[in-house]
Amino acid sequence: MNPLLNTVTLGIGGNIGDCCNRFEALYRHLNRNKNIMILDSSPIYINPPFGFIDQNDFYNATITLSTSLSIVQFFGFVFYLERRFGRSKKREFKNSPRTLDIDIIFFNNLILKRPYLTIPHPKWNERESVLIPLFLQYLIPRARK
Repeated sequence: MNPLLNTVTLGIGGNIGDCCNRFEALYRHLNRNKNIMILDSSPIYINPPFGFIDQNDFYNATITLSTSLSIVQFFGFVFYLERRFGRSKKREFKNSPRTLDIDIIFFNNLILKRPYLTIPHPKWNERESVLIPLFLQYLIPRARK
């Protein structure tokens, strides 16, 4: 039996500072965590902001992993990771610039709707920032590590 029984797909994004290095540091941090096994990730996709458009382009990617953490534990872990990598606890306004945004796109086949968390992530299937990295991750054959 696989002790890392939950499969999670994350969307990551940011547009402040060196996002590529921050994404690599996040990947390394996840890779060192005994409760997580990275299964795959997308290339980084650069796209224009939406909502508040007077800001830098966003860097986005997706990561699929398995974890032994429950959804509640994993949600807390994501919150911790965002703070660890420089995101403030409260955003200035909706769609504001940020160092790192981590969204839980899927957690197994869970469907959850709470005031603080909705799984699958709302409107994931309408956002290029998620769809294109997912497409690149799963549908385009590429060299594996």
